[in-house]
Amino acid sequence: MRFHRVFPAALGGHRPSRLRLAAVGSVCAIAAVAAPVTVLVTAGSASAADTTGVAPAVPSLSRMIVAAAPTVTKGLPTRLTARLSAGPLYLANRPVTFVARSVGATTWTTFATATTNANGIASVATRGVTRPTEFGAYYADATGVLHSNTATTVVHTIDLAPSAPTAVLANAQVTIAGHLLKDGTRGIASQPVKVWLRASPTSAWSSPLSLRTNSYGVATLATRFSRTTQVGIRFPGASGLAASPLAIRTITVKAATASASGFVFPFANPRQVEPSSSWTQDQGIDMFARGNACGANAILVAVGDGVVIQEGISGFGPTAPVLRMTSGPFKGRNVYYGHTGHVYVSVGAHVRAGQRLAQIGCGSVGYSSGPHLEIGVGVPGGPPCCPGFGQTSGSMLKQLIASLRAALG
Repeated sequence: MRFHRVFPAALGGHRPSRLRLAAVGSVCAIAAVAAPVTVLVTAGSASAADTTGVAPAVPSLSRMIVAAAPTVTKGLPTRLTARLSAGPLYLANRPVTFVARSVGATTWTTFATATTNANGIASVATRGVTRPTEFGAYYADATGVLHSNTATTVVHTIDLAPSAPTAVLANAQVTIAGHLLKDGTRGIASQPVKVWLRASPTSAWSSPLSLRTNSYGVATLATRFSRTTQVGIRFPGASGLAASPLAIRTITVKAATASASGFVFPFANPRQVEPSSSWTQDQGIDMFARGNACGANAILVAVGDGVVIQEGISGFGPTAPVLRMTSGPFKGRNVYYGHTGHVYVSVGAHVRAGQRLAQIGCGSVGYSSGPHLEIGVGVPGGPPCCPGFGQTSGSMLKQLIASLRAALG
């Protein structure tokens, strides 16, 4: 064990202070908190501060302060700046040892040394910081007689955990989320988050959409895609918090899957429909979305290629569309969508299988007790709408079940 020389009071024989740098530059603002000299137990190469025992509290001729940004983008390096002084003088051309350890650990690791400049400042860059880390800096001469206190600072990491589906059906609602985290566990509330979109890795990003994290640190965006899209989500940094890394996810958009007959299930998101055991036969088939979803949360699509020949059916609501089918098992016949709300196409429009057509109406639309779809098919050569009770519903039920199985894989 090595013991340091005890200096006379004329050289500052009071108990030293642990000093933290509040600002680094030509002028330093220093806050002092009374503390004894810190003696490090380090891993790595031996140095004047390496010891395995407990050294006596001795006065220090020189003093060290160290500073770094309080947060860093997870995975990126940060810069440490240390200043060495003796009373009012800055000490130049002195070696400063930089050490690090995980917060809560007891053993330090030496990772760099640097020489102070004319202003007593030594600066080094760390490796990428992936977890909350305590950094320290100290000075000791070759004999271990002259030394400084060990100044320390803690650097925290900022990260953003993205959440997005990898594959969705065209025009189905998608929720994109980003969880803004400090040190990987603590959510950061009320912070801005930006979302960018692009068609492919070689395309330019769109203008960013602005979100804000909730009380749990989560920001969400509900949207729809008609084609495969890349999503970028990032916290740009604010209020002393470093930016997060840009998280990129690719959302593959699949066209609505047709059954072997070419019939496409009428829900944009087939997983949204209530089980077929709950469907009922009427003139057509009555179907409900889970949770009685309606409006923009329950999108309907064309079951095949066709032409919109009518909008509005007595008893089924003023917007109910009727398609004259030009493909699939009902080619040449009319398919109607009862109890719809907003429609996305107009009379005379040609639509493709799987194209967004309408929304399930909210409330009671036409003769109904709540949000649902009644979809039915007319008889060959019949009027635009509608068949008799049970006249064609069996044929429609068969196609619906087959297309739902195809959609769900």
